This record gives sequence, C-alpha cells and structure tokens, in this order.
Amino acid sequence: MRVLNSCNKVRGIFTLTQKTIKTFCFILAILVLIIFAVVFHNHSLEIIDYIDDLGWLAPVLFLITYCLATLLLLPTMVLTLAGGAVFGPVFGTLLNLLGATSGAAFAFLITRHLVYDWFSTKKGEKLNKLIAGVDEKGWVFVAFLRLFPIVPFNLVNYGLGVTGISFRLYLLTTFIFLIPAEIIYTYFGYVGMDALTRPGHLYRNGGVFLTGLAIFFLLVIRIMKKR
Repeated sequence: MRVLNSCNKVRGIFTLTQKTIKTFCFILAILVLIIFAVVFHNHSLEIIDYIDDLGWLAPVLFLITYCLATLLLLPTMVLTLAGGAVFGPVFGTLLNLLGATSGAAFAFLITRHLVYDWFSTKKGEKLNKLIAGVDEKGWVFVAFLRLFPIVPFNLVNYGLGVTGISFRLYLLTTFIFLIPAEIIYTYFGYVGMDALTRPGHLYRNGGVFLTGLAIFFLLVIRIMKKR
C-alpha cells in the first residue's frame, strides 16, 4: 500500500513537472516573439538591407534554418512569422511551406530508415494512438494532425515514420494540408512587419490582424489545455 502511494506521489510530481515545463516553454515563446518584435522595430531597415545584400542566399539560408529547426524539435513559429515579415505574404508562404515540408520529410526518413528499431522501443501512449490512428484512417488522420496540431508538429514528423503510411502519401498530405496554416501565420508576420515599419498601415489591416490574432491565441489556449 505504501509503495502504491509512493508511486502515485511520483506520478503526480511528474505530471506537475510536465505541466510546468509546457507552461515555461509557452511563456518563453511569447517572450522570444516580443524580443524579436522589439529588435525588428528598432533595426528593421538595417535588417532588411542586410537581407537584400545577401541576394539569393537569403531564401536558401532561411530554408536550411527552417529545416534544421524542425529536425531539432525547436519551435518554428518565430521563423514562420519572420518569413512573412522578411519575404512578404506570397514568397514567404512558399518558403515557410517548403521549409516545414522538407523538415517533416527528413524527420520521417530518419525515423523510418535509421532509428526505426530504437524509436519503436520508445513507444508511449501518444505514439501508440498515433500509429493506431494512421492504421485506421490513413492519410485522413495525417491531414487532421496537420490542420489541427493537437500533437506537436515536430514530434508527429518523427512519430509517423514508424507507421505504415507510405512516404509519398505522407509527403503529399503534409504539403497540401500545411498550406492553410502557413498562409495565416505568414500573413501575421507580414502584417506585423508592415505595422512596425509603417505604423499607419496597422489601422488599415487592424481588423484582419486583430481577428486573426484572437483566433490564434484561442487555438493556442485550447491546445495547451488538451495537453
């Protein structure tokens, strides 16, 4: 009985620790966004001039950075917003989409061909649910996870490598169903940049920006609660 109580206490502490870590990561992400906005506001012209001087290297370096961030399980939201701020809503969306998709592709291939056996031994409840969902629903389940990221995007990329879905179907589904989110987040970055460099434009786009921002934070809160 004492052993059972001790186990329950340890489980409770572990759950509390997980929640604390998630809360800390969420707050850290918000702080990074604020710092990024302040730095960009104070040095926006210099940053833009520097990027222009890089020429064709700028989008290439951005794609490599985005892909590596995805593989290293780092938050890519700041990069997505930066893509819209620096490259505009159209080209920025394309770069963000290619960066996210390429990172997702490499993560999938790493799991399937290099660490499949090791990763399979690390199966937990969430990974088992992921495998069961893909086995039952196929690409529809993958599409749902891309549209509604109830499981972190970067973890899903590795987790799907141990499922039965083909790489071609996985890649196509990922690319298509990432488009809506990439358009929205890239536009947030573009509007934010427009507001920082040309303050008067914030009021022109204010309705769209504030509505989108409200929806974004509601989704974040909902996802955090589910976790």
